[in-house]
Amino acid sequence: MKPWILLAGSVFASFSSFAFELPHDEVALTLPTTPEKIVTFDLGILDTLHALDIPVAGVPKSTYEGGLAPFSTTTVVGSLFEPDYAVLKEIKPDLIFAGGRSQKAIPELEKIAPTVSFTADPTAFLSSVETSTNAIGKAFGKQAQASAALAKLNGAVEQLHAANQGKTGVFLFAVKGNVMAHAPGDRFGYAYELSGLKSVLPANDPNTPSQPRPEPGSPEAKAATAKRAETLTAAVNADPDWLIVLDRGAINGGERTAAQTLAKHPELSQTRAYKTGHVYYADPNGWYIVTTGLSNLQTISADMLKAMK
Repeated sequence: MKPWILLAGSVFASFSSFAFELPHDEVALTLPTTPEKIVTFDLGILDTLHALDIPVAGVPKSTYEGGLAPFSTTTVVGSLFEPDYAVLKEIKPDLIFAGGRSQKAIPELEKIAPTVSFTADPTAFLSSVETSTNAIGKAFGKQAQASAALAKLNGAVEQLHAANQGKTGVFLFAVKGNVMAHAPGDRFGYAYELSGLKSVLPANDPNTPSQPRPEPGSPEAKAATAKRAETLTAAVNADPDWLIVLDRGAINGGERTAAQTLAKHPELSQTRAYKTGHVYYADPNGWYIVTTGLSNLQTISADMLKAMK
């Protein structure tokens, strides 16, 4: 039997006498003592832990820069997708944070140490970040730091919303010369919630079951390509005030090609936003890899405010 206990989040708060209580994804982890040796496969959580001065003993292989640069010398415990179980057994962590990319590994991780996971709701992104930050802050006795950091983030978001009041936008994911538009409810739909820009595309239902990637050249693949082109054309025809662009190829120091892609694109290059320079190139690592991190979101918001006000 595991030496830790999972309880329904609505039950444990009133009756538990455990020293450490961490609600996560609708359940709660309780432990007799506060974990000291922590491993995380979620870089957003890593960023939040770092912002709250909570030490981390193991991280996945990645490019650590900016505020996360100190973790470039931290013990590597696998990739973002696949844990290195041998290293984990050597470290003997007290607590593991799984990430979205390592969800399938949770059953095996739980055999090594208590494992938790926080999933951001694409329809309530900032609320999800606030929930996870407050839960971690309370569990580790960092409530004051968590509240102060969230207040700073909310202040930046409020300024962004004021600067973009009445303005529209579209988020564009650029990869290998192709451009895909993301609407609210999609993976990068949080761009609208952060920026305060009104999406020119209708929201998608994030609960729609994801379909397996079709075989290249198959009728399904051709249909998906046509659908993406149709969505992009609809966004262009709506003539948004801003384009927010994520260059997938630039992640982890890769070559930046999104600007060239937009310049050559027959539709996007003719938009009012492009012609007036209202194109915001999102930091690829911050938006794609770290995402929900507390300090990361403060940086993203401040950078957008600087560009858009």
